[in-house]
Amino acid sequence: MNGTIHATRGSSGMARKRLYLSFALSVAAMFCGGCPAKKDCHHIVALCSIPAFEPIFQGLKAQLAQLGYREGIHVTYEMKYHDGLLSSSYQGDGRSPSAGKIDLFFAFPTEAAIVAKKAAEAAGTPVVFAYAGIENSNLIASVREPGGNITGVRFPGPEQIGKRLELIRAIAPQARRVWVGYQKDYPNNAPALAILRPLAGSFHVELVEVPLTSLEELEADLDRRDRSADPGMDAMILMPDFYNHSPRGWELINEFAHKRHLPLAGSFLYTVQQGAVVGNANDLADVGKFAAPLVAKIFSGIPAGTIPVVTPEQDLYINYRRARELGLKVPEGLLRQAKVIIQ
Repeated sequence: MNGTIHATRGSSGMARKRLYLSFALSVAAMFCGGCPAKKDCHHIVALCSIPAFEPIFQGLKAQLAQLGYREGIHVTYEMKYHDGLLSSSYQGDGRSPSAGKIDLFFAFPTEAAIVAKKAAEAAGTPVVFAYAGIENSNLIASVREPGGNITGVRFPGPEQIGKRLELIRAIAPQARRVWVGYQKDYPNNAPALAILRPLAGSFHVELVEVPLTSLEELEADLDRRDRSADPGMDAMILMPDFYNHSPRGWELINEFAHKRHLPLAGSFLYTVQQGAVVGNANDLADVGKFAAPLVAKIFSGIPAGTIPVVTPEQDLYINYRRARELGLKVPEGLLRQAKVIIQ
């Protein structure tokens, strides 16, 4: 179509109107073909427990826009924050005081997902979680059939933490004592430890486990070790909980590793950029994009509990510069696998 309409001499005004109307509808179809069939404006409340995970929300919004859900027309968003310690600052009944009825909770990571599930149960509001641990958290019945009114994007914690120990062993084979400080009773840690403990035994590595109930305990443990000639560890691994990834907790662990010249296996890219010798995790914006099709299915009428949970592939990041500073050699095989290498 070239955008020009030709009318024959003597054609009626009604015919011209029909031609113009046909042209207008064709143009509208080209621009609106990707819009959802459902015209309702859906209201999503995003519940986040750690500000560093906000890119997940941005990824969701970007991908929903790609799927035709235009903000302010087909969907509206509201962000709420949760304190990150499994005791919610949000008490909801499926309604939002600022925007009326909630059509869907989008919750991330694990602790926010647990809170959102509880808040949504009374009203039957569907929940889509992102980067939440499904092991030991009672979030879902199974990956294939989550059940209830919930589905989402799984945090691949157990395999990530196991891989983290493998990475430290590959880069620092002399490390025989690996420190893991972790938030006691945090749901992601029990399945991670269930992987770590037998794996450490197979590597003849001692796990220096430090269960914690506060950030003050983390600081006290590292301070005590720093005052000793032997800190009691040869390497450190970042665990998948709030203490390890809170700004203060990460600062304490990272500073100690630098001060004592210890290899640290981190998680997200920022931990590697700031000094961890290696890290494995996921791009958070991509995690949000994985969640968008699940949201779209729910808005199309598919019950959330029947939509299988998805798991993203983990990425590998290597701080080659930090490895050289520590006198460590990174195997070529790992360098070929790395998504990002910091020289």
